[in-house]
Amino acid sequence: MSSIEAQLGAVISLSQLGRYEIVKLALKWILVNQQNEDYRKLTQTELINRALNDVVMNVATAEKIEELRKKNEKKNKILNLS
Repeated sequence: MSSIEAQLGAVISLSQLGRYEIVKLALKWILVNQQNEDYRKLTQTELINRALNDVVMNVATAEKIEELRKKNEKKNKILNLS
């Protein structure tokens, strides 16, 4: 087992969410943060680790993801009007 798999197992065991819910939220978190400069600089491994940690630590919740998605949509609309 690789260290990433071990870390993922530890993260999942600490979370109250199911493992599929964690992965789903982490993927959505990555998608809404793809314009964020901090996320763009990360390697794929770092990006996955950060997103998983954000989900487990409640930095990335379904509500926060939806809020950020709406904010990004508004920002994109404004940029498209310019």
